[in-house]
Amino acid sequence: MELIKREIRNCAWKVKNAMQFTIDDTINVPDSLMDMERLILVKGNVVIEDTEAMTDRFQVKGSLNYQILYCADKEGTAFDSLVGKVPFVEYINADGTKEGDYIEVHASLNDLTVTMLHSRKISLKSLVGLDYQVKENETFEAVSSIEDALDTEVLDGNITMISLQHQKKEEMQIREQVEIPANKPNIYQVIWKSVSISGVQVKPADGYMMVNGNMKVFLIYTAEDENMPIQYFTMEIPFEQRVQEEMSTEDMISGSFLGLNQYHITVVPDESGEDRLLEIVADFALEVKLYGEENLQLVQDAYSPNVEMNPQWREFNVQHLLVRNCARTKVTDVVDMPKNQSVLQICNVEGSVSIDDTERTAKGILVEGVVGTQVTYLSKTDAGSIASVTFDIPFSYEIEVDGMREDITYSIVPFFDQITAMLLNENQMEIKAEISLEVLAFSNETAKAVLNVEVMPIDEKRKKELPGIIGYIVKPGDTLWSVAKKYYTTIDRVRQINDLESDGIKAGDKLVILKE
Repeated sequence: MELIKREIRNCAWKVKNAMQFTIDDTINVPDSLMDMERLILVKGNVVIEDTEAMTDRFQVKGSLNYQILYCADKEGTAFDSLVGKVPFVEYINADGTKEGDYIEVHASLNDLTVTMLHSRKISLKSLVGLDYQVKENETFEAVSSIEDALDTEVLDGNITMISLQHQKKEEMQIREQVEIPANKPNIYQVIWKSVSISGVQVKPADGYMMVNGNMKVFLIYTAEDENMPIQYFTMEIPFEQRVQEEMSTEDMISGSFLGLNQYHITVVPDESGEDRLLEIVADFALEVKLYGEENLQLVQDAYSPNVEMNPQWREFNVQHLLVRNCARTKVTDVVDMPKNQSVLQICNVEGSVSIDDTERTAKGILVEGVVGTQVTYLSKTDAGSIASVTFDIPFSYEIEVDGMREDITYSIVPFFDQITAMLLNENQMEIKAEISLEVLAFSNETAKAVLNVEVMPIDEKRKKELPGIIGYIVKPGDTLWSVAKKYYTTIDRVRQINDLESDGIKAGDKLVILKE
């Protein structure tokens, strides 16, 4: 008797949670930069660089990248910018975690406050949110068939499941060269540069992943003519790139995520030698997660009338796709400007979306989160100087999931689609945002696999004690297999003697059984 085995990949969600932590630091202005008079714009993003699973906890390493624009004089004609990063290491308690587990972390910058302590030092305080999952990915071998099994009855079964077939972290880079709008003067000095992404889609194809979306570039600069006012513009740059993934196929289900890590914008001369071209290099972190349907043909049990066969089982988790959906919702709010500030003109609006909490409901999943908004504007209060203001707009949205139960596992990844701000009056504006919530939900069940079969001589005494002919009344839970195994006979023999046309029996049926 030869046991033929196959490999099974088992993925179990052990911990799924969210937490927040603070970063508090003081930063000195480098000697190469001018003194600070007034802060204008602050932007930051969180980059996760590494994770490490430990016993009942895991480690997260990353950095808070910041970019600060400030005025260097009271007249608002001299500007400088401060760029840097604050590294962090966090240890997060997660009972049941062990070395080798896969840690999946999505970070969001929930709040960033920068205060000028004096002209050469600032205080930076931030609130970072981490949405994390701990998964145990293991492989084991199970018996898929038995060959040369003379006088052996084998119960085969087929299990259809969704499995995580490929998971990998990739780096992706986009390089673009674009010309500034035709109605804008040549660039003399860049004061502020910002890149944000929206409308991101990551789709599997045969041998690669197709990644596309939009990069929004916002630039503030001075013109060559020093008599001209401060210039600014925004532009949308669509991008599309193939990322080679040998394991990818078109029919797989993607749970992938794209995040912008850092970017560089350089002004280069055009063919005429004028500074009108922008060379943009954006570095992305791509987390590839590909699910596929798998059919497992496994041996569920085996016995023989002539020897004792003791199958050794183990349980494993089986997932079935319940829903994969991209829910879209709109968030609208009318916001008031801070006291003593009024808007002359809106220059730019950027946003981010973070999820604070999710909750199972009778209809599906209730998602609560925040749309963080930063509006850059020309201040009427300060005679047209550049200023900015931030707003946090809460939202609540229920994603419909048919068949929602407590044992359902799910993941939700928020994406930002677009955001606009419209001035209602000099003290109020209406902000409209569109966000996407990609949800993957799985139902879970426990299945059994045979790891090995121990063969021993049969208990002849016990077999001889059984009567040669038995009248048996089927009990609840009995199957033709369990009855035949119990009395050392075969299913075919029981069917033949009782003129059964199928293997279906029910409680109360009467069977005649002849011992082999």
